[in-house]
Amino acid sequence: MIITKIKGGLGNQLFQYATGRAVASHHKLPLKLDLTWFETHKLHNGYRLDQLDIQADIAIKDEIINMKGGNNVLFSALRKAGLVKRRSYFKQKNSSYFDASIFKNNFIYLNGYWQNELYFSNIRELLLRELSPINSMNDFGCAYLENIKNSNSVSLHVRRGDYLNLKNIGVLDVDYYTKAVEYIIKNVENPTFYIFSDDLEWCKNSLGFLGDCIYVDRTQTEIDDLKLMSSCRHNIIANSSFSWWGAWLNQNPKKNVIAPKGWFLNDPESSKVILPDWVRF
Repeated sequence: MIITKIKGGLGNQLFQYATGRAVASHHKLPLKLDLTWFETHKLHNGYRLDQLDIQADIAIKDEIINMKGGNNVLFSALRKAGLVKRRSYFKQKNSSYFDASIFKNNFIYLNGYWQNELYFSNIRELLLRELSPINSMNDFGCAYLENIKNSNSVSLHVRRGDYLNLKNIGVLDVDYYTKAVEYIIKNVENPTFYIFSDDLEWCKNSLGFLGDCIYVDRTQTEIDDLKLMSSCRHNIIANSSFSWWGAWLNQNPKKNVIAPKGWFLNDPESSKVILPDWVRF
């Protein structure tokens, strides 16, 4: 049995699912998801993978306890101190470090963020099918999509919101977006920029150099935004797992993806999340 813990926002959930799905596929086993994190955490919009065509069941509590042990504070403290160990429980040590050993065990509970494409690059075609929305977009979303498909579209994602209070991450400044846009203009004929953000007002006040661009503000959910970003021909991403997936799901073989050099301020190794063929600024 393969169980993976799902936590965080949609981008993190996608990394956790993709890695769990890769391990399960390697052993030709079904994947189960531990959703208990959402019982006590109400961040973002909660569990969102049920809006995609994923192939996984929800793990019941007995299955979770059997593989990871108790879920109370005492047991968690003992496990963290190394006093209680289970061969089936695997907690990631670094969010973007690739550890191939997770593929060795066919009875494993995965707890981590797994922000490294090496975990699931070999099942890309499978994930492209499964990470597709099961619900249709509204009329506005469909109109955006039609225009995106008929232009040299470039998604530009700005993540602010909760990042403003997370000192270990860092909010990207205007200079990054200026350089990224300059690169696109030099390498893409007549680009049309589509702006995605949790702070569109800041974008309108700070990204005036873009000129005639399109602010995506009439979609229903972040699932729609992800679909639209991945449908753009090129991508300018933030240091955000959400726009990372928008670029990764982009199937244009000639896409330009612009990414920040650093990912998390307090973790230089986190830059490993960025793919080698992406352009860094």
